[in-house]
Amino acid sequence: MGQRDDDKLVRQLSLVAFLMAQQRPVTAEEIHEAVEGYGGMSEQAFLRRFYSDRSELEGVGLKLAVERPSDDPFQGDLYAMPPENYYLPPIEFDEAELSALHTSLYLLEGQFAYAEPLRLALQHLTLGRPSPLDDHAARTVAVNLLGSRHTTEVSSHLIKIESAISRRKTIRFRYYSIGRDDHGDREVDPYSLLYMAGNWYLVGYAHDREDLRCFRLSRIEGRITFKTRAEHDFPPPSEVDLSRYRDRAPWQLADPVATAVVDLSPTIAWWVDQMFGQQGEFEERADGSGVFRTEYGGAREVISWVLGLGAEAEVVEPPELRQAAIAALEQVRDRHSTKPRRRGKPLGRGPDPVAAPDDLDDAERVVPVERISRLLALMTRLLSACGRSYEADVSCAELRAELNLTQDALEEDLTLLNLINFGGGCYALFAQVEGDVVVVQKEVYGDQFSRPARLSPLEAKALLWALDFVGGRLPLVGEESLASARRKIEDAIGGASTTGVELGAVQTASESVGAVLARAVREDQVIEIEYWTESRGEVTTRTIEPHMLMNSRDAWYLVAHCRKAGEQRTFRLDRIRGATPLDEHFERRSEVEAVPYQPWGASGRAEPHAHIARVWCSPAIARWLAEEHPSAERFSDGSIIAEIPYASEEWLVKEITKHGGEAVLHAPEDLRAQVAAHAEGILARYAATPARR
Repeated sequence: MGQRDDDKLVRQLSLVAFLMAQQRPVTAEEIHEAVEGYGGMSEQAFLRRFYSDRSELEGVGLKLAVERPSDDPFQGDLYAMPPENYYLPPIEFDEAELSALHTSLYLLEGQFAYAEPLRLALQHLTLGRPSPLDDHAARTVAVNLLGSRHTTEVSSHLIKIESAISRRKTIRFRYYSIGRDDHGDREVDPYSLLYMAGNWYLVGYAHDREDLRCFRLSRIEGRITFKTRAEHDFPPPSEVDLSRYRDRAPWQLADPVATAVVDLSPTIAWWVDQMFGQQGEFEERADGSGVFRTEYGGAREVISWVLGLGAEAEVVEPPELRQAAIAALEQVRDRHSTKPRRRGKPLGRGPDPVAAPDDLDDAERVVPVERISRLLALMTRLLSACGRSYEADVSCAELRAELNLTQDALEEDLTLLNLINFGGGCYALFAQVEGDVVVVQKEVYGDQFSRPARLSPLEAKALLWALDFVGGRLPLVGEESLASARRKIEDAIGGASTTGVELGAVQTASESVGAVLARAVREDQVIEIEYWTESRGEVTTRTIEPHMLMNSRDAWYLVAHCRKAGEQRTFRLDRIRGATPLDEHFERRSEVEAVPYQPWGASGRAEPHAHIARVWCSPAIARWLAEEHPSAERFSDGSIIAEIPYASEEWLVKEITKHGGEAVLHAPEDLRAQVAAHAEGILARYAATPARR
């Protein structure tokens, strides 16, 4: 944070303080003369800064009231900050609702792209109240929302795009189109944000394509800029249907070209119906097998999905799709039955990520809204501690924990607060660190800030998104409390509750199975489950002691002690076919712990490291594999050697097979024969079933 930003913060908050201290609306001339930071400016410079400050304050949820006197045509606009435009309406939460809110914060700590606005929102909502934490929920649930490509740059993109959506500002950025392998400039009217499987996307009107398009934020290169300085660049969009991005299967992102008919064994049919029933039509047979019909726009994508299911699935129609699947399996077998060879000349390792430039001009330098909100929250916290007294001591450790600050950042914020004034040299407070406490002295108008400020649109959205992430994705105890707390928050923030973000489908168990699992985790109850092990393609019955539910990239997992294995195992909820509670309770085992789940085909044990496979990837799939595994070695023909972590050999074999021979395992060499044998086994199913029209 540079000196220029500090000056802007002091000026903006002093403007708010000045307006709140007045008993009447004031003119622009009075603001120019009295407010800290505007003095010495020319009239033109003042007006430019004043209107810019107004706009940024509105982005924090603090909207100036503007009125034009009708009796004097030469009188300029009058400005005020009415209490209802500043103070957050009081919300009466009960203890269960408070506990649910704080549990949400606990679960999302470090895993939510909007963690800081969420923290500030909870500070505003619960000021002066105890902060109960549902310890049982905290130790029985873990969340890992962020994908492997999430960076601090993605978080900064989110804030910029959210601001552009709220203000209807056209944005410009450089984008890597992975499908075309092309880097180019984009000009987009942003309509909404979309979260799916650990990744964030922007949905908006692309001017170059003259149509709605979806952009993955991790593929945006460099910084995002506004097209103009205008207040708005485009009218409010009409109803935008995001289902084409949110609800479609990977093979349905392009316009449909045909309908695939897939035959499914009893082992897998129920799972396909549960997971993809909305993307097609499922017909179950008497023996539990089934037929799945689904439209597809990308033949490669649907073949990859079917091959990934192993011998439990078979493409039946159309004939050309079936033949393409057979050809892909033959290529897998053949390329793993001979000595592997590389193609092209080595070009070294993959490129380093592009760093965002730091040469922002003044028009693009917007003080992050959470910094303004943080100062307001800190000031309110200090002044409310004074109560009716004019002095108080507040623990530094408490402030650091509540606002997620380092000691240096806390002292820097206190320095800025000491400069905020109401005009005429009258300040809001004076605070300084003495030992382990902050000694705060309340000034004359200090009570103006002793009540919480309104939530900024970003804070409000972060809070509602957090409740959607947690409350809508897990049958937690206290789900009703989350729902009632959400309704109260929506009532209090009014129009700010329009979120502008969409959440992709979560992969969880059926409703009946989920209810059994959640109750068993809460009550330490032993259960029996029917579990489909994808890597081995079989359903087994296990007796388990469920310890914890864990979310990772839109999928839920159950961490448990498996009595059959005699140790910890991790079970994916959507693969639990049935769950039966037993009349037995268990003592929790200290050795059972959650570990961040990665898509490596985890064996279920808490293994600290995965093995590494070296996989050659053809130019047809290299870009996508390199995005997930940036340590790839590149070759002149566009192919790469990707280093893919794995914990299960069965998972790795199926992962290689699903790419239809476009991925060839180089190491470990002893698994190459398993890949070839696996492909041959699936081909045997096709050979045993005559092609049907």
